Amino acid sequence: MSTRATEAPGDARRLLVITYYFGPNGSVGGLRWAGITKYLARLGWKVFVITAAPPAGNSTSSDTHVEWCPRLWTFLDGCRLLRRFAFGRSVGSFANGSRVAPAAEVPGLLRQVRREMAALLAFPDESRGWVFRAALRARAAIRRFQPQVVVSSGPPHAAHLVAGMATIGSAARWWIDLRDPWAGPHTKAWDADPRVASKISRALSRPLERVSFGTAHGVIVNTHQLAQALAPRYPAVPVAWVPNGVDPECLPPLARSRYPGLGLAYAGTLYGSRDLGPVVRALRTFLERHPEAARAGSKLRVAGLAELRHARAFNDAVAAAGMEPYVELLGPLPRAEALDVVCRSRLAVVLAQEQELQIPAKLYESVAMGVPTLVVAPVDSAAGLEGNRVGAVVRDSDDVEGIASLLEQLWQDGSGWRSPCHVPITYEALAPAVDRLLRDGFVPDDADYR
Repeated sequence: MSTRATEAPGDARRLLVITYYFGPNGSVGGLRWAGITKYLARLGWKVFVITAAPPAGNSTSSDTHVEWCPRLWTFLDGCRLLRRFAFGRSVGSFANGSRVAPAAEVPGLLRQVRREMAALLAFPDESRGWVFRAALRARAAIRRFQPQVVVSSGPPHAAHLVAGMATIGSAARWWIDLRDPWAGPHTKAWDADPRVASKISRALSRPLERVSFGTAHGVIVNTHQLAQALAPRYPAVPVAWVPNGVDPECLPPLARSRYPGLGLAYAGTLYGSRDLGPVVRALRTFLERHPEAARAGSKLRVAGLAELRHARAFNDAVAAAGMEPYVELLGPLPRAEALDVVCRSRLAVVLAQEQELQIPAKLYESVAMGVPTLVVAPVDSAAGLEGNRVGAVVRDSDDVEGIASLLEQLWQDGSGWRSPCHVPITYEALAPAVDRLLRDGFVPDDADYR
């Protein structure tokens, strides 16, 4: 399905965006360019988007044309389907994580071989089955739409391979947008990810990144720390920094009613090094000191998916702390419902442990809604520094007492206070800097987020 773009006037600024995810109603990976393109269109850009995300219906402006290029099934999808039938639909969910039978122990060498084979079948990433179809669509779009600029956004980083094939012979300037690192540097949070940690993945990703960076006109990243890490590796490649933001027009209105007691909310996926254990232990400490808060209905509400080992670890942490009555597992929710859970809570939790170069996009949503926000991350990490900049509270994973003290502060305040953000974090505020970058090749020194 597609919304066809007519040929734009010769003097119009035209942008083609290639991204596997797009739109505010699906994956969080689709929010960045859905927000940026919306406000670029208001600055006069004509935008064409090629994505694997199904059309949302009303999420784009009249100057943004979205072409849906669905992904084909692959052999690996069949293997996953068989596994789902074998182990049940909720493998990896919070609710059933503790009841899934442990995987049989596999000898070390066989385990490594199995992991490498899985990485090879999944290479380059979850967009396998989409890349060549999207490249053909993108080449056709370039001929018809004649963009001056092409932006490919990942992960999945195969979007950059799509853009590389599509722009062969084109005069369009191509920018690679990295929402997460591609071939590195990877921090401890990625050590357990079989796709990132496998030898095959690392051996193949590095030359693909090197060739893509060498062909593109420049690279855009969403944290200053990642820009600093990439600059010495690619000294000849311009690296620009444009942070994530939030589209306030896609956020819910202020909640009319709050959850009873002290409501905490975590909305997101548990993977990598993300661990809610410190929050659970801090909540237990707080409730022991303030039993009236327990009687008032205080709870931690968790919305989202978890990788299997994270689901088990979380269930074990809750059981060990005796916190079952004070934790509510909501499972995966539509975006609007997840935002409503956050909006009705007294504290939003953002996890960024061992992700020194990354900032979870969820941070900007809760801050923009005025919900007091706790960032669990090292204070000198990208998320820690950004959390302090936008007005969130930052605590390290080891600082359980500090988290408990924050809960006491919120409880004793009792006013349901909102925490205003005094720095620009909306895509409307970021759009002028992106406009300048795409037109002139650099971000102005006076950009508000610097």
